[in-house]
Amino acid sequence: MKKNRALSENLLALRRRAEERLLENKPNSEGFCLSPGDMHRMIHELLVHQIELEMQQEELLQSRDDLEKGLERYTELYDFAPVGYLTLACDSTVLEVNLTATRMVGVERSLMKGVRFVLFVDPEEGWVFNALMERVFSHQEPAFCEVLLAHEDDPLAPRCVVRIEAVVHDDGQSCRMVLSDITRQKQIETENTRLQATLLQSRKMESIGRLAGGVAHEFNNMLQVMLGNIELLIAREELDVSAHRSLIAVRSSIMKSARIVSQLLAFGGKQMISPTTLNLNVVVEHIIKMLQRLLGEHIKVIFTPGEGLWSVKMDSTQIEQLLIKLALNARDAIKESGTLSITTRNVVVDRTFCSTHTEMVPGDYVLLQVHDDGSDIDKEILDSVFEPFFLTKSLTEGTGLGLAAVYGIVRQNRGAIYAFSRKGAGTIFDIYMPRSEDNGSV
Repeated sequence: MKKNRALSENLLALRRRAEERLLENKPNSEGFCLSPGDMHRMIHELLVHQIELEMQQEELLQSRDDLEKGLERYTELYDFAPVGYLTLACDSTVLEVNLTATRMVGVERSLMKGVRFVLFVDPEEGWVFNALMERVFSHQEPAFCEVLLAHEDDPLAPRCVVRIEAVVHDDGQSCRMVLSDITRQKQIETENTRLQATLLQSRKMESIGRLAGGVAHEFNNMLQVMLGNIELLIAREELDVSAHRSLIAVRSSIMKSARIVSQLLAFGGKQMISPTTLNLNVVVEHIIKMLQRLLGEHIKVIFTPGEGLWSVKMDSTQIEQLLIKLALNARDAIKESGTLSITTRNVVVDRTFCSTHTEMVPGDYVLLQVHDDGSDIDKEILDSVFEPFFLTKSLTEGTGLGLAAVYGIVRQNRGAIYAFSRKGAGTIFDIYMPRSEDNGSV
């Protein structure tokens, strides 16, 4: 507005001076002189030109405001874009950079300019970025790669996709670079891969369990027939001593086979059970002395019962079976002296927990934790410990069905079991059993 007023005053002053000069002019020899009408028209034209100039000035000022606002919007879009934008020289020196890229790198804009961008890439992957730059400028074609940035303030530096396109100028070449943070995407891909592997393992165990349970059920029926006939033959008085001994040896083999079949039935969830509402603390207290005798004096058994423990619905015999099998597994892991710790407590499982434990659903559970401080289990082996006939020792030292039977017992009762092992800390088995709806805490 001040500029408009100043322009109007200047035009008015110009008009006054023009009028004064016209009045001062004298008629020449030819009798030249402006009439009042001509002077009026001239003044009118000056006023029209003044208005036109004022309108042009307003349009220019409006255009300037629009350009300034457009520049602000462009700068905001450029600086706060979801990706990093950079302009680099041929040697990767940073010429221009937006704020998003500075946040990815963790360096202020003023400190990034004039520095080669390869210095902001993880040293082990710098060669990847250099090879990309060379390829872009040698072939004059856009290209991309994936690199890990060397973030100064964050040990978990972002992994980015780098896209570069060469730009030719009159005074040389540069390139435009786009940085896309794919850290979260990589985390999701890793998590999806892990969940798919877990789901595949769960389905595999379920399929093996159905197969093992079906075969074991049929085989168990045949063993019972064989055992019954052997008992009848052994009861005959006319048998000589040699035949009697042979029949007893056959019966012993059948009994051993029946025990293996029983473990297969447990793994397949085909055991005949009589579940009742019970308290795990009571069952563990009942069997703790037997576990101590089973493990020997060199292994100490410690039981820490949870307070106000919720009830579960299970067959107490199955609980004893799984504790015995886990205790025997601990005895094999503890070479000299050690400790077997058994703990119970109430646990409320939410959806977040279930997202990483696919065999569970949200709800109330009783956790039975069995921890031995023996030798640890390798990660590769840990994923297969519940598979039937999977052995970490020689064939003469076991059947490979102990932990498989534990897995089957837990799954038959709608629970879940997970194994964890860490070097120097032994192995932990976490068994989650659903809370019984028949009763509260006992």
